[in-house]
Amino acid sequence: MTATVQLIEASNGTVTKISKLCEVSGKIPVYADEGNAASVHARDIAGCSMMWKGENLPVQVQGAKAMTTSGGTYAAASVTVVPPDAVPLCSICGPQPLADSRAHIRVSGAPKTVMFSLVSNHVSLLNAKPTVWLEAEVRIDD
Repeated sequence: MTATVQLIEASNGTVTKISKLCEVSGKIPVYADEGNAASVHARDIAGCSMMWKGENLPVQVQGAKAMTTSGGTYAAASVTVVPPDAVPLCSICGPQPLADSRAHIRVSGAPKTVMFSLVSNHVSLLNAKPTVWLEAEVRIDD
């Protein structure tokens, strides 16, 4: 899997800065399943980080792929950055990420390459101060 990750910064409803954070590649699990829980089997791909308030924060990049018995392919990927001072939004929530994006897709057949974009988590987007989010383009090759 290869992921190109960007940080988008906005102010007053307008994008003010787009920064390419990294392009990372690594092996992800490919397994036989009906694909319903592809993200549960995701593996981290190391090597992505971002500067935030003078600190170098790790950006977690994960992915997985599942081949179904009915001839379909599922893929899942996510990118997340959680600052060390992150607090939960509720009593049963984990620390709120500064930004995170993810996608789960299903395609017919067994393509050699699957490419897709990740979608930002709206809760993180609405709660980020300042307004920031991660975007990523993902490519999974056999």
